[in-house]
Amino acid sequence: MGNSMDGDVDRLATAQATQTDAFRPEAVSLVHSKGKLTARERIAALLDDNTDVQYGTIAARDQDGEWIPEAGGIDYVGTIAGHTVVASSTDYTDHGGGYGAGRLGRLIALAKEHRWPVVLFVDGGGSRARHPRSGLGHLELSGPIGPYSLFDGMAELSGWSPTVAIVSGPSFAGHASAAGFSDFLVATAGSSIGMGGPPMVEAALGVRMTAHELASVEMHDESGGIDLLVDDEPAAIEAARRYLDFYHDLPASKVDRSEAHPQAARINDVTTTHERIDRLLDAGSFFELRRHFARAMITGLGRMGGKTVGILANDSAIDDGFIDENAATKASRFIEQCDAYSYPVVSLIDTIGCGTRDDDGKPLPIPGRWHHRPIMAHHHRQTPLFAVQTGRARGLGAAVMAGFPTGQSTMMLSVAWPEVELGVDDGYATVLNHASFDDVIAPAATREQIIRLLSHLGTSDDRRGSTTQKRHAIDTW
Repeated sequence: MGNSMDGDVDRLATAQATQTDAFRPEAVSLVHSKGKLTARERIAALLDDNTDVQYGTIAARDQDGEWIPEAGGIDYVGTIAGHTVVASSTDYTDHGGGYGAGRLGRLIALAKEHRWPVVLFVDGGGSRARHPRSGLGHLELSGPIGPYSLFDGMAELSGWSPTVAIVSGPSFAGHASAAGFSDFLVATAGSSIGMGGPPMVEAALGVRMTAHELASVEMHDESGGIDLLVDDEPAAIEAARRYLDFYHDLPASKVDRSEAHPQAARINDVTTTHERIDRLLDAGSFFELRRHFARAMITGLGRMGGKTVGILANDSAIDDGFIDENAATKASRFIEQCDAYSYPVVSLIDTIGCGTRDDDGKPLPIPGRWHHRPIMAHHHRQTPLFAVQTGRARGLGAAVMAGFPTGQSTMMLSVAWPEVELGVDDGYATVLNHASFDDVIAPAATREQIIRLLSHLGTSDDRRGSTTQKRHAIDTW
């Protein structure tokens, strides 16, 4: 019995070893020749050392009793900066890659139960027309466990646990759908994301295109389809780690409060919105999202006194901070994102108002239905909001940026800087021109005042821990 068991264990180890990079030098060489990382190298770079537990190394047993290793992807539970996450990667070298190792549905169930973030590497062409093991008579071991498949599970996680998608190659059909369900989508230059890939387009339209010609991430970067475009996979992995780092406030032991922020007192010396943001936040902490989409609206995460905050700001250097429909959509999704994960929002307001654009892109002061989306998001928002009027707040602009002063959720703070534009009549003056402020404060005092109020709110972990049901999903891309 002992020898039989030993032999079976040896065969199991041999089967598992066939899927390691050391056993596949040709496939590894091909991946490296394209400047990419293998699936295992991706996960190793993402997760903390010696924290990974792999799911699904074995897929089946054949009729001869031999173990059949899983192929097409890998699934793990591990940690990033000491916090547990689910991580999965396709293996594009194996028949175009699968959805991880076929265990994502049950891992998503664990992520929902424990509120773990999920990180997916999703280059691939969707569901394979014929699975490599089809018709071989194997006893398959990857039956469903838990209530979810990949896609309904990702929809279930939206707004409950952070979800990150990394696209570093062609991503079509189901893989693109998985990316679209995510909160944060980072892509590498030269990659592509689309529902129908080149073969489908050629079959339907008779047009031959490369994946990049059809659905480049550079196009999505301009149109808001992705959150961040980076140069390569190491940069994408670092971005994913950084995004998830904001899920937790820094512990007090890591926050230096011995002296005031060195630049905060000199905020009057700068004129651009990005410079003002940098001086309000902890040094080097701003992480901008969707920078090249609707550029008059700035969104991103940062820290103030070590606590995570969302920054929502008008860039008055671009069309005087005009809020068109794209900017309104960008703002509403970001408000939902911050509210879902209990990140307080700091809104810096300086806008000539809302409207659409003519065929030449010229701003027209005619608000549309899209401008109501951020106002609705503010009304239902439960996370604290700090409104700082730094310039103008015309028309519906203030409501888009901070909600109505009398909305369901009371602002934590509403202040103005001394030289802002006040009392300007416009078409909405009868309902919006309330001049509702808690105070007028010096720009240099803004950071410290917000930090002191943040200290009364507890941590984002505390606020999330007090909720047993998610508030809402986060709008997809």
